[in-house]
Amino acid sequence: MIKKTSPSRPYQPFLLRVFHGLTGMLTIAAILTAYWTYDTYDGRWGRIPLPVYKDIEGIHGTFGLWTLLVFPAFVLYAFHRGQKRLIQSDSLSKLAQVGKPIWWYTLNRVTNTLAMVALTFALFSGKMMDETWLPKGALHHGWYYAHLISWIVMVGAIALHLLINAKVGGSPLLLSMLIGDLS
Repeated sequence: MIKKTSPSRPYQPFLLRVFHGLTGMLTIAAILTAYWTYDTYDGRWGRIPLPVYKDIEGIHGTFGLWTLLVFPAFVLYAFHRGQKRLIQSDSLSKLAQVGKPIWWYTLNRVTNTLAMVALTFALFSGKMMDETWLPKGALHHGWYYAHLISWIVMVGAIALHLLINAKVGGSPLLLSMLIGDLS
């Protein structure tokens, strides 16, 4: 039996919720431990009073690895069954219709795509780093800077992703991503 939903009640497919949820939780854990790693070993551009925990880089790497293992399944789903939620060939022309509903939906697709590209960049740059650089104080490597930039881009992409999804679908869309259809 196929469940029908009304347009006012968004429905997110089960696999999307699973892959998105896992990827999102692991990514957020990686972002938080990334900042703690930065705060412990670098801190050149600001710190907050976190306890110094020398093993935090390993924990961050573990979250990064788990994200790397789950993310390909999410990407496969997104590029096939979820293609309509990503940037489209006509997105540029639709972005010219500022303020109209299609503009918001297209902007949502762009932010969905941006978040996936940002996570790809973060995972790739993280895999290119050597885990001994930071404990040794070797903060000058290009891949380390690329990974720092990816962290900033990822935080911005997730913030935009949440804000635009809240604008486009409101709390019903956000709740449907978390718990599905309750009827």
